[in-house]
Amino acid sequence: MHSASLFTNPYAIEVLRTKKEELVEGIKDPDRLLNWLIDNGYLSELERTLKYNDINALNSSSETLLHVAAANGHLTIMEYLISKGAKIDVKDKKGRTPLHGAAEKGHGDAVKVLLRCGAYMYGLDMEGRTPLHLAAQNNHSHILKMLLKEEARSYRNQRNFLHMAALKDESSLAKMLLKAGASADEKDERGQTALTSVDSNMAERENLHGIVAALIDRGTDINAYNEMQYTPLLLACETGKAESAEVLIEKGADFSIKTPASDTALHLAVQAGAASIANLLLRKGIEINLMNQANETPLHIAALHNKGALAGLLVNAGAKINAVTKEFVTPLHIASQRGNTDVAQQLWPRKKRIL
Repeated sequence: MHSASLFTNPYAIEVLRTKKEELVEGIKDPDRLLNWLIDNGYLSELERTLKYNDINALNSSSETLLHVAAANGHLTIMEYLISKGAKIDVKDKKGRTPLHGAAEKGHGDAVKVLLRCGAYMYGLDMEGRTPLHLAAQNNHSHILKMLLKEEARSYRNQRNFLHMAALKDESSLAKMLLKAGASADEKDERGQTALTSVDSNMAERENLHGIVAALIDRGTDINAYNEMQYTPLLLACETGKAESAEVLIEKGADFSIKTPASDTALHLAVQAGAASIANLLLRKGIEINLMNQANETPLHIAALHNKGALAGLLVNAGAKINAVTKEFVTPLHIASQRGNTDVAQQLWPRKKRIL
């Protein structure tokens, strides 16, 4: 229902006429009267005007009266509207709820009222922003603390604001949340921390090194496992995210940890064709000839996937070209059988020197 239906009673017109000298310039029609009453805190007039009208009617911006009251921080009016059945989580044209408006304007008491009445704090507007995003954009740290406190009380073991910031690589927001008291090691319903949830989405996103660094600097477990039993470094290597891998390695990630199939970080980096990660791991001293469950070394992996440049890097760093798998095949056998000439060209000259 459009807000015009709210202004058919005689009292609305009377208020508009008798208080016209107090109206801000531009408010000259009844369609905006109720919003003006709320803006200026006229509860008694509001009560009389609303007596026979829909309290959840919308204005031209699809805002309810509660939207307007919350955005202006009028607690008494908010409580009155809610007591009369105002909907808490209705969205306007921008997809924003009353909680978005209160958070954006920094009205802490209004935020408290809405949260106490069950407002959903994770609602997204048309631009994908929660009330917390709007509070952060306007540097309302007291609102961040309030929302985080409510989150810790009511939404434990669920994906939280820090997880959301991590998944979107919103490192600035993550830093604000951590500063406001967010726990870096809080787990979601799948048992993942913000850092391990980042790992699980690395394949779908660009390098997430900013958020990775922010979380590590706040003391999160750099070697935490996700549900696949991969550490952040293993995921970064498998997906070829060089900058994220570099941050993890430089900040002390344990590269001796293997996957359930006994692949090392080097196996995964080679398979991904991530030469810069492989080179950094080698410079940091990773064991070059470790085998996975199939007795494959990283050089075998290079041969399987025709990674010629990486095969050369590994051989120059001391990889054994005669290492054999459980099926008794060497990297050169694999390259030859598969027609992977890039690797064969790297291995054959060295094979002849050995012979």
